Amino acid sequence: MTCEMMPSGTLVDFSPCLEGLDEGSKVVQTRKLAGTMSFAADKLLTNEQATSALVALLKIQEQYITATVTEDTSRRLENHEPAKVKSKISYEVLVPEGVSHEDLSDTVTSLATGGSAEQDVFVKHLKDKGVTVDKSSITAPKPESTKVTLVLNKDGKIAHKPVAPAPAPAPAPAPASSEEEGGNTAAIVGGVIGGLVALGIIGGVAYYCIVMKKKE
Repeated sequence: MTCEMMPSGTLVDFSPCLEGLDEGSKVVQTRKLAGTMSFAADKLLTNEQATSALVALLKIQEQYITATVTEDTSRRLENHEPAKVKSKISYEVLVPEGVSHEDLSDTVTSLATGGSAEQDVFVKHLKDKGVTVDKSSITAPKPESTKVTLVLNKDGKIAHKPVAPAPAPAPAPAPASSEEEGGNTAAIVGGVIGGLVALGIIGGVAYYCIVMKKKE
């Protein structure tokens, strides 16, 4: 696999990845965590608030995190308290060099554990941002982990982020086999011959009925 074949797989030739970059840039084989989490709060989060909360939770740089927030309207949360809004965060985390992707994954799933240190950090950070989260409503399934390749500048900034590969084209229909083609041809020829024979029989019967009957 070469640089042009990123984002997944094992890189065997990284020289094209460094073309045009500053001296000291390097290629890093790492992991990407992708998943979702949701919770009820007094207001809908912004993408910036979600990203900063994940930075505080995972203790990694913002450049490694992408978060998108949508309102989950599948079930409105209403009771005697003021109506709450359910935020759904779809996130991707590029695991920095030297950091365990399993540790980051465990940290994310700990959000749903009541009284955990991870949950307290996350909720407190959002409260400081003006968002009050209902701890009991937090869900944080285990994220999916895939291999990716990053190119880092000498200052540690990401030069190339992995992108989703284009979907594979649908396979072309298989051509008909020679046996199938031969079978079709035989069927056509047989049908034509059978039709001619049938016409001959019908003609003979008609001739007998018309001509021979007159002679009698």
